[in-house]
Amino acid sequence: MNETLKDLRRSAKKSVGEVAEALGVTERAVYNYERGIREIDIKSVLVLADLYGVTAEEVINAQLNSR
Repeated sequence: MNETLKDLRRSAKKSVGEVAEALGVTERAVYNYERGIREIDIKSVLVLADLYGVTAEEVINAQLNSR
């Protein structure tokens, strides 16, 4: 499955605001992650994996697919 970060967020039923708050970043930063404009740091990968209920590998693959 070639999921993107946006797909993972939607599957987890999380808003951009919720994700931004969990990561301690702006909503704009989350949009930039989802568009592949900005790369996620390792700590954020782990937070997103927990938030979305997936593995860190799935988050990394989704980041790559978002490009």
